[in-house]
Amino acid sequence: MKRILAIVPDLLIEVQIEGAAKRLNAVVETVSVQEAPELIASTRPELVIVDLATPGLEVEAITSAALEAQVPVAGFYPHVEDKLRRAAKEAGIEHVYARSRFLRELPVILEERLKG
Repeated sequence: MKRILAIVPDLLIEVQIEGAAKRLNAVVETVSVQEAPELIASTRPELVIVDLATPGLEVEAITSAALEAQVPVAGFYPHVEDKLRRAAKEAGIEHVYARSRFLRELPVILEERLKG
């Protein structure tokens, strides 16, 4: 079974991610900002999903761990917070979406990232 590590403090969004993942035979583990880098390195999930508006998030720590573990990262942000998008791109997150687009396209995003 494929694993997704999620740094998503919003329970409603977490439930949507879990539902979409379940349909793809994947399991979601929600983790805190503090434990995420270590868990990315030790468990090497197929995907990391990050709410870029998470309080205390250090994007560089997440991207560094993901790059070293060769794990793709998908991030989302409130559309009014474009600085979060820019910071994520600068830190190396290739797949960055406005939250509304991320939720709307979630099944396709997960399918594309988990195939293979």
